[in-house]
Amino acid sequence: MDLVDNLIEDDAERERLLSKPTCFLVVGRPGVGKSTLAKNIADTWGCVLIDDTEVLDSHIGSQTEDGVKLLDILNAGKSVPEDMVLGLILDMLSSTKVEHYGYVLSCLPFMSEEGVGVEEQMETIRKLKLKPDFVINIKCADKDLVQRLSSQKQHPMTGLLYNQDQWKVDNEFHVTGFIEEEGAEEEDKEDSQDADEEEEEQSAPRCTIDQLVWIPERQARNTSFRINTYKENILRPLEDYMMDHNPIYLLEVDGSETPDELLLFVLSRLGSMAIQRVSIPVVLHQDEELPEDIETEDLLRFMSSSRMLVPGFRWRRSRWGRSCPVALKEGRLVPGKPEFSVGFRDKMYILSSQEAYDKFVSNPRRYLLPPMPSPPCRVCIIGTAASGRPELSVLMGARHNVSVLELEKLAEPLLAELETEWLAKVKEDSVQAAMEKIRTKQQNEQSSDGTPAVEVTESHPEVVALVQTALEEAKKQDAAKEIYAQALMKVVKENEACHQGADVGNGWVLDNFPRNASQLEALQRAGIHPDFLFCLMHTEGTLPDQGGAPQTESGEDKAEPKAEKDQFTRQWEALQLSLSISHSVLQTGGRRPEELLDEIVQLMEKPFKYLPREFSAVDLDEEAEDIEAIANLEVDDDDDDSAKDTAEEEEEQEEEGDDSESPSDATSKRAFGDTFIFCPVVLKKHNALVPSTDEVSAKYREKVYYFSNVDAREVFMLSPEQFVGRSQLVKPPALRIFVLGCRGSGKTTQGEWLAEQLGLFHIQFREHLQRLLAPKIKQRVNPADESTEEHLKALKTTIEDARGEEPPEEDAGLTDEEIGIKAYLADDVPLSSQVLEEIVNPYWKKEPYLSTGFILEDFPHNTEEVQHMMQHHLYPDAVVTLMADVEDIQARLLPKFWSRWRAHCQRREALLDDLREIHTKAREENITKRRAELMEEKAASSTAKFSCRAEDEDDEDSANIEDEIEAILEEEYPVERYDEFKDDDEAEEATTERLNTEIEERYVADSNNMAIVLEVLSELKIPRISINASRKTPVVRRQLLLKVEPLQLNRESLFQKCQAVSYSLAQLLLLYSYKFHSAFGCTDPVKRYGEKELIQPVLWPLETPFPVLFNQYIYFFGSKKNQQTFMLNPLKYLRQSKPYPMLSVKMAVVGPPKSGKTGGECLNCSLLPFFGLNFGTIPSVFHLAFHSGPSTFHCICTFVYAVASMFAQRYGLDLLSIGGVMRRILEEQEHSDLAVQMKLHLNRGLVVPDELAIQCLKKVLMSLVCSTQGYVLDGFPMTMKQAELMQANSIIPMMVVEMELDTVEVLKRGLASKMEENKPHLMHDSAEILHIRNTCYRREAELTSRHFRRQYDNWIPTDGLKCKWYIWERLIKEISVSMEHVHTYLRRTRSGQAGCINRQCVTPQEFQRRIGEFAHYCPVCLALRDHLVDCSETPSLTYAAEYNRRYFKMCDAEHLEIFLASPDEFVSPRCPRPLPQADRLPRKLTEAEVKNRFPQQIEMKGFCPVTYLDGKLRYEALVHGSLEFALEYRERLYTCETKEKQYKFLSAPELYWDLKLPSKVPPLCEPIPLTSLPTLGYLEQGVAVGVIKAMTAVGCLKPKFPFFSMERSALHYLAFYMKAFNHRSTEHIRQMYKKKLACFEENCELIPYLSSVMRANYKLPSERPVDFDLKLKKFLALRLAAQSQAPSANPAL
Repeated sequence: MDLVDNLIEDDAERERLLSKPTCFLVVGRPGVGKSTLAKNIADTWGCVLIDDTEVLDSHIGSQTEDGVKLLDILNAGKSVPEDMVLGLILDMLSSTKVEHYGYVLSCLPFMSEEGVGVEEQMETIRKLKLKPDFVINIKCADKDLVQRLSSQKQHPMTGLLYNQDQWKVDNEFHVTGFIEEEGAEEEDKEDSQDADEEEEEQSAPRCTIDQLVWIPERQARNTSFRINTYKENILRPLEDYMMDHNPIYLLEVDGSETPDELLLFVLSRLGSMAIQRVSIPVVLHQDEELPEDIETEDLLRFMSSSRMLVPGFRWRRSRWGRSCPVALKEGRLVPGKPEFSVGFRDKMYILSSQEAYDKFVSNPRRYLLPPMPSPPCRVCIIGTAASGRPELSVLMGARHNVSVLELEKLAEPLLAELETEWLAKVKEDSVQAAMEKIRTKQQNEQSSDGTPAVEVTESHPEVVALVQTALEEAKKQDAAKEIYAQALMKVVKENEACHQGADVGNGWVLDNFPRNASQLEALQRAGIHPDFLFCLMHTEGTLPDQGGAPQTESGEDKAEPKAEKDQFTRQWEALQLSLSISHSVLQTGGRRPEELLDEIVQLMEKPFKYLPREFSAVDLDEEAEDIEAIANLEVDDDDDDSAKDTAEEEEEQEEEGDDSESPSDATSKRAFGDTFIFCPVVLKKHNALVPSTDEVSAKYREKVYYFSNVDAREVFMLSPEQFVGRSQLVKPPALRIFVLGCRGSGKTTQGEWLAEQLGLFHIQFREHLQRLLAPKIKQRVNPADESTEEHLKALKTTIEDARGEEPPEEDAGLTDEEIGIKAYLADDVPLSSQVLEEIVNPYWKKEPYLSTGFILEDFPHNTEEVQHMMQHHLYPDAVVTLMADVEDIQARLLPKFWSRWRAHCQRREALLDDLREIHTKAREENITKRRAELMEEKAASSTAKFSCRAEDEDDEDSANIEDEIEAILEEEYPVERYDEFKDDDEAEEATTERLNTEIEERYVADSNNMAIVLEVLSELKIPRISINASRKTPVVRRQLLLKVEPLQLNRESLFQKCQAVSYSLAQLLLLYSYKFHSAFGCTDPVKRYGEKELIQPVLWPLETPFPVLFNQYIYFFGSKKNQQTFMLNPLKYLRQSKPYPMLSVKMAVVGPPKSGKTGGECLNCSLLPFFGLNFGTIPSVFHLAFHSGPSTFHCICTFVYAVASMFAQRYGLDLLSIGGVMRRILEEQEHSDLAVQMKLHLNRGLVVPDELAIQCLKKVLMSLVCSTQGYVLDGFPMTMKQAELMQANSIIPMMVVEMELDTVEVLKRGLASKMEENKPHLMHDSAEILHIRNTCYRREAELTSRHFRRQYDNWIPTDGLKCKWYIWERLIKEISVSMEHVHTYLRRTRSGQAGCINRQCVTPQEFQRRIGEFAHYCPVCLALRDHLVDCSETPSLTYAAEYNRRYFKMCDAEHLEIFLASPDEFVSPRCPRPLPQADRLPRKLTEAEVKNRFPQQIEMKGFCPVTYLDGKLRYEALVHGSLEFALEYRERLYTCETKEKQYKFLSAPELYWDLKLPSKVPPLCEPIPLTSLPTLGYLEQGVAVGVIKAMTAVGCLKPKFPFFSMERSALHYLAFYMKAFNHRSTEHIRQMYKKKLACFEENCELIPYLSSVMRANYKLPSERPVDFDLKLKKFLALRLAAQSQAPSANPAL
């Protein structure tokens, strides 16, 4: 969803410049104060006052042409014609000043219709270009107005009017004043002088008062006549105009108020609606004189602090810089002068002259609207032909839509003509002078020597010689240059004249001119001042072709003679010395004309771009001054709200904890740029966030940007536009978090959980490295301090040696990078930069991590990795450190270490077993082999001795040999013991202690390493979040989520900076248009976001809310908590639908006494103290059940809350009771005619009539709160007369709520309230009074509800027995639906669309008056299906719509949506089928109407035409119709079988009206009278079903009415039951007897109730049930009813 406010500054500024100014129309009776209020509004609001008197005076005073005519007419004693006055008014309404400031119009329509009629004047107002936004209707009672006007006096000289309270002077006041002045004179001389001056000032009014005279026109009779004339001629057209006007912008004010109060009312309404005041330019120049040659930077810095209207907010620089906006708009680039500097909104502009100042102040918008500032295209382009000058000149002219002038060629023929004319004139003058000179010479010679005179002619040789000399001298004079200048000027003027009025830009391009100083001088003489001069220097180079390959310049067209180039270079060097305009040299070698054109345009637009500058010490000083000024302004507000703010801050700190961080005071109010404190260059290039400080900073567009280094700032200064948000806000990258901690602190567990909660990727850096190595090494690489492989390495080597195997190479098949990764995992050897770049950089550069974000665990691990981060700009948003104590780490890791140690021992034993098996097998093999060898040796030696030994000796020798062999074998092959592979046996406690020592040593190493890394990261300004990981897992996770989740939730607003301001500062910023209202106006965005209600309380006046400054807008909040919530993530709350302008809520709450409309509690809640409870301590879901005799009812803390009070308190509505309204009038307007009439009745002891009460209500409803927020009428209207009077005075609530409550509950609550103690005052709370009040209410309520249902359909019944939450939610839903319908209707109708009028309180009379061409027939059915669907039977306007001020009614919701989507398809002239004439429309008839048409017969002999046609005209389809479903069409009568078939005939009568019966028809059925049947048959056919149901109900209930017999009770119950459920009776009769039946049953329950409660023992009244006395009285009262023959169910009768 788009943002509701445009946060792009340039776009928002353009929208405001294009917005329509606020315009007012003030109407009212003559003399009610329209002109006074209009003048006050114009003076306060700043708009243009348009009043007939003011218009005439301005023209006469300015002595305009019209003013002279007016003066002549007035001097002739005539009146000014109305059409002439109207023309002057319309001229002023279309003036440029009104286009910016708006207007307040108070003189239309005119009273008389001599010149222009009222309807024509109103049509003129409707057709104004700037239509009135607000219509202010000043209302005043006729009698009060006549009394006020007839008491006015006028000063004969000035024409000023004085009211009675102004000219009626009390003599005692003057005497007292005189005595006080004399006492002051005796005290001191200075005080005496002051007193004399005051006396003189006071004497002037006394003299004026003595000169006042009565005005005949304002006498009571004449005033009444004027008022009646107004009501007859003007009031009705005005009411029609105001009816069509948007009711939100219709202000009705009480004319009996003073002018100041009226002005305050209007300004308050405008303020509550967040209407922005008109922006008025402010003169900035002070008396201090500035040097003429002051630098632009110094001038702008000086002017930024001149005449600051809002403390702490300097004037900002505009794109115009020092250039004059007015001159620039007129096509001239003129620097402004400091003395004409103005401030407009929050920017400053420097104008060039008084004329420019007057134009700018008259309407600044004309000169600031885009495409301004656009430099005028008055450009000179010089260069050789080979430089591409001709092509570039043509492109330049086409880009700016101006003409390209070759002045030298264009001026050549004109120059020759001018030179010829001038030389001819010089020759003529020289000839005459020469001839006169020669004649004089001859006369002198003749007188001296007598030489005869020779005739002197033009051909005289001396004359010819003198003329020739004069011509040669003339050519050398400056006059020749002047001719040249005239020729140039004439060419340019002719070009401008040719294109005047055409769609051509203002300016020109001079091609190859001026090339030298003389041509430049000629331009200056001619008054032609180019703004830019570009010199194209051609250099050898290559041009890229379309494919991108270099292309060498060649060809004759590109050849440039060296002499021509040298000559141009010399001319340029000479010309450059005399240039005083902006000029640039462009190298054209290897560049295309399009590239040169882009560069030229950039150079031309550079002066009109925002230029960045370094953030200097001067800026810091200015910032400190601004902060101090704001602090001084807010100190009073802080003192007033300190107690409240302190309490709220303490509460919030308790909720949020102590870990919240706040920015320092030095930068908390600094205006940061689009990237907040992060470097914009790194963000743009590397998509990373680098937090920076103001050590390296710059200022761009009056906003501060921080940079990571000086190089980044230099890049930003070259082209800042690419690093800021020009068309959309700068978006932060996805969230990136590092998780660091010692092993055993829970990094993996908590990191995975946190990543799942935030929707991020969880990356285990070491696990990722393990996965890279897994395909090759097939096993994990454990750290050296965790690995047990070293202990088993020797054992494994022994086994391999024993097996004869070669030991495998450890790093076989691994690349250098993989070897480095393995060394990093095993021995913490730092990874190479190449490996880090391949593994880590994609997390920042590639998807899916780029757009989603991640949590990176266990990185960085060393300073080398931090350095890699810095070099590649891989910065995280935060570093989460899990800190745990060593004892907790030991407790967590000891079981793991024990299991690892046991696994190590088991593996070692397994290896030893393998080694034993290998050794045993080898030993056995060796022993077997050696034994055989030894046996052979022994056998050889024993053979030699065998012959000489006996047998016994042989046996003994063989045994000895075996022993010897075994001994030899044992000695040669001893058994392996493996002691070197066995660890010393240690106890379990020793092992535990050793393992704990290892864990501690590893913890210390990890902590030291992490401390080094964190120290380096802190130097990089990376935020750190410390979590105590020693606590339980849920607590740790809660801390993690509490501190890390806001980084993700508020991510989109990371770069946004809000500033909480005081209400006084907010008022100043809005008053002087430094800042603007948001789209939310004076409503709370956070509250609206959370509640999603259409009813939002307006935070007005501004002293109550908490304002926030965000970008160019000010937002208001109802609480400190909402304010701070918004500041955390403002963009979240700006992504809402645009709020509608708030409508005032108008509702009424009525009901019987004790129903809860104004307060009270139910009987159940009154019993809470008996249970040791109170209402305030019960939760909202607490359920109680109370049992009272046979009846049982439940409540959820059933407190019937004061509905009216709740609405008034929550939404700021005005709670009005009719008594309070009358008291308000008596107190505040005691001298009005209304108050006087009420006093007459009250003094006589009479009740104030309803007519006067309604007049009081009407005046009170014009108050500020009722007009702005709305009102709740408490207990009014109560009678039909009051409802009719409200309708006559146009007081129509949008919703009337009735709190329904039965009589028993009313009496219960009355008894409960009567038992209350510590009542504030005596109350009429007896049961008899309550019963009377309840009876009176119910008698009138039925009529009142019927009136509101029929007229407005806004009656909302509500069960008063429901809990307050149910009632509140239901009413909120109802009024929200009504508000949504009203807003939708206004939005659609104001935009020319069709709008549904459901819940618009349209009366049937109003609907009938404005009904459309289709009457009550559905236009959609007629257009789509050719069906006539009559919707008049349903009085509801649920499916009705308005289009073009006409009403149309549809048959259902589907057709309503179709009509609203495209209404033009269903109304004239595009509707396919018009509604038939009235005589061709079918209509229903009742039985009586059919009988009255006798002797006219029913068509088709009474058979149903629909059944016959639908039955395909068969004989079996001939069915007789019923008179109940009769209808008329084309003056014929028809009867239908059923209601559905009657509907089909009415929808398409042309199908059924002209059917022909066959020759053979069924016979007519003669009806049998029901009374002719036997009794049993009559009962069976007539009332059998009803009697059976009634008898069944009697048998089930077994009623016994007090003091009736059983038989009589049963008969009466039977009668009531049959009456209540007779389907042939009307709904009203059935409902009436159902109520009587329910009351009869309730009375029957009195006997069992009293018999169960009344025992033998007497009970005190306090010990009895609450309703016992009431039911006993009711039981005894039924004795009178029993004496009647036909007792009523109502005990009161």
